[in-house]
Parts: sequence; C-alpha cells; structure tokens
Amino acid sequence: MSSFNGFILLLLLLLLLLVFAFTVVSVEPRRGLPPEFTRWHVYVVNGLSDGRMLYVHCKSRDNDLGSRNLDVGTNFTWSFQQHIFRRTLFWCYASKDDNNYDGGGAHASFKVFWQDVLLFHKCSWKDCIWIAKDDGIYIKNVPRNADEFRWQWKPGLLQH
Repeated sequence: MSSFNGFILLLLLLLLLLVFAFTVVSVEPRRGLPPEFTRWHVYVVNGLSDGRMLYVHCKSRDNDLGSRNLDVGTNFTWSFQQHIFRRTLFWCYASKDDNNYDGGGAHASFKVFWQDVLLFHKCSWKDCIWIAKDDGIYIKNVPRNADEFRWQWKPGLLQH
C-alpha cells in the first residue's frame, strides 16, 4: 500500500507542475514560453549623429562579451537564454567622443537586461534594443515602436 501512496503523491506532484507550467505560459500568449525558456536578443545600436564612433563593452556576471567600436547605424548584438535558477543580468559601458569645443567626451554605464516584466514587454518578449543617441541611451519599446529615454550621458571619458 505504501508504493501506491507514493505513486499517487508523484502523480499529484506532476499534475501540480503541469498546472503551474500552463499558468506561467499563459502570461505571454504570443510567445507561448516563459522568460526562462525564451531565446533573448540584446542589441546596442550606435544612433549618434555626425558619424561619431561609439565604444561599447558589455558583460554579465559570468560572461565578458568584449568591447566593440561601432560606426553609426551598426550594432553589437548577442543572444542567450536566462539561467533558470539565477537572475540573469547584462550591463554595458558606452562612451562617445564629442566633437564639441572642449574636446571632451561622455560615457554611460547601464543595464541592458534584467529580470523585469516591464522590460520583457518593451522587448516584446525577445528583442531588447538599446540605442545610443546624442542626448543619452534609449530603449526601443518594440510593441509601441517608440524610443524611450533611459540613461543620460555623464561628462568625460572613463579609462577602460
């Protein structure tokens, strides 16, 4: 009788797991997958004017993705799946040379991916697009097709 009780308990546990999985999947019906099983893509785009180069260095706790010098209109992109048991976080450092009178530059450090449902909606549950413009860093709200200001440039260039 004890093996029968173990079988019933296992069956109930599997049924509960199945109900939980359908509940999570129904959060975003267009994609059909919870964020942990989605293939995410992050883009950092040089949207600066006047042909200015953008230096970008991105990383996570586990991966240093390296640095790139981006011409206007080009991007640095990568894809990944979130770690199921840990919070996935990517951030970038970016700097631009300003062709202004003081010859200075500007830089910004900013998160490009983190565990946040609002971010997931803006990224349309798959594509997080960050755009460096003359006045700061923007995120593309993909469903609305609108750029939203997120981070301001800080004066000067950090040594990297």
